[in-house]
Amino acid sequence: MTVFAHIRPKSAARGLKAFVVVVCLVILGLEGWRDWNEREQETARIRAETLNLAKSLVQHAEDTFEVADALLVDVVDRIETGGVLPNAVKRLDSFLVDRVQSLQRIKSLSVYEDDGFLLTSSLPGHRGKVNIKDHVLFQHHKASPSSDWFFGPLIRDPLGGDWVLTLSRRIDKPDGSFGGVVQVSVPPRYFANFFGRFDVGRQGSITLIHKDGTLLSRYPYIERVIGSNISNEPRFQAAVGSGAYEYVSPVDGIARMGGYYRNHIFPIGVLSSVSRDEALANWNREFVFRVVVISLLVATLATLGWALSRELRRREEVEAELSVLAVTDGLTGLANRRLFDKQLETEWLRASREKSPVSLLLVDVDQFKAYNDIYGHQAGDECLRTIAKAIASAARRPGDLVARYGGEELVVLLPDLDEAGATAVAEDIRVKVEALRLRHEASFPSRILTVSIGSATRVPSLDRSRIGPADLIALADDALYKAKQDGRNRVATARAA
Repeated sequence: MTVFAHIRPKSAARGLKAFVVVVCLVILGLEGWRDWNEREQETARIRAETLNLAKSLVQHAEDTFEVADALLVDVVDRIETGGVLPNAVKRLDSFLVDRVQSLQRIKSLSVYEDDGFLLTSSLPGHRGKVNIKDHVLFQHHKASPSSDWFFGPLIRDPLGGDWVLTLSRRIDKPDGSFGGVVQVSVPPRYFANFFGRFDVGRQGSITLIHKDGTLLSRYPYIERVIGSNISNEPRFQAAVGSGAYEYVSPVDGIARMGGYYRNHIFPIGVLSSVSRDEALANWNREFVFRVVVISLLVATLATLGWALSRELRRREEVEAELSVLAVTDGLTGLANRRLFDKQLETEWLRASREKSPVSLLLVDVDQFKAYNDIYGHQAGDECLRTIAKAIASAARRPGDLVARYGGEELVVLLPDLDEAGATAVAEDIRVKVEALRLRHEASFPSRILTVSIGSATRVPSLDRSRIGPADLIALADDALYKAKQDGRNRVATARAA
């Protein structure tokens, strides 16, 4: 319990400061709310623009792969119809070169036999020199009878060594068995160059991502990141559906805002993003200007309010300090005898009206004179402070009061507490002090510092001729004397007459 809280007057300076603070907070709150709404609107606009751009670019990617698939269907049909005899292969050589030559987005169109060796390609000079039997796309078509297209993983081009995206279809022999694979290669740089036509700022990026999180292409193009997987990045997972994202790029560490859109035909998506700092640069400049203006206004208002409250506070502090010093024991920080007497009188009158009990504990340090003689008065003062803290920790109710009664005697006022309750508090105090294990050579047989406690409880009467506050103190003192006589380090209770 803070024993002096009730003597502190209400602070006019605090009230003035509170008013100034409330006004300043209202101003800041309204301005902050307006700025927040404007920022949310700007962020929503940026997200919508980047998501719309991602939708357009993923449509272009879809068109690219549909063109590639149309080539695959045409070539598969030609091979399954015309076979792979030398004359048919020769015609196919010319056909592949002619078809791919006009398509900038296609790097190569190749046909592989059932043993994995290259049969023909739009890039001449590789026949019989390249084998893809160990590639995922070849193994897929060899194992699966499906005639559907297969979007393979990003690989190094068997005909060149650069990264390529692959789309392939199975070739069936007349008996339906596996006859080979037709494969289209699309260079990631094509998408990077195409993405570069769109303005996403100096620090923006546009990324083509496989549904498993593999980075297929990117503008600006960085060779070392092509083929890396970002599916486990905490702020973005490529496997998640379309939507707007804010994330820190795992590639260059730039914080970006972007829109991701997934294609529903091919397993790809496009993430179009702009640098958060660049995108919000104009809003940030306006925000800083408004912050400066509002800050000057609030600072002026606060300065005027504080100047007035300073004088009020200085006067209140002096008054409060004098009030506290008048009722504080300088050594222990507890209430002094003056406050105790006043509080006892107040609680006695209240209990008289309510017919409730008042309990009092007198606590005396055992062999304290000897303690001072052995360890010195400074140690004795520190001992009293330590014991005072222990006692205060046991008297925790709001109405309890712990005070220094005189010398090594401390007193505990316990309103509305019966005899059993007071005895329990007293025993708690005794145990807490004993648990401190303060060394005291003159205290036999334990050789640690202990206390004796006298407890008295009475129900006051308005008739002071029967018993008054002084009688309660005398009863507690008699009980304390009995505790001393019975051997110290114990609690004695004054019984009702």
